[in-house]
Amino acid sequence: MKYLPIIRELFVSDSMIFMLIGLVFAAFVGIKMNDTRKSILCLVSSFVLYAVCELVSNLHTNYIMELMLLFVGTIAIGAIIGFLISLLVMRVRQR
Repeated sequence: MKYLPIIRELFVSDSMIFMLIGLVFAAFVGIKMNDTRKSILCLVSSFVLYAVCELVSNLHTNYIMELMLLFVGTIAIGAIIGFLISLLVMRVRQR
């Protein structure tokens, strides 16, 4: 059983591009929503999606499934970071 294969793959390959896509999209959506509750809900759902991808990727079903889980999990990591950024931006705007 591999531990955190999506995180490991993120640092050894060029899948960082997919994380940046998720980060930019989530930050843009989070800032445009301008609602803290919805951003927190999106942050939690992105984390749950990432956790599910990590758990299912340890099952070793087939290569296509693992590749899809890698892409979705990497984008979910970017979305987590993007929604955190959008929450910080909303906090700064409120002050």
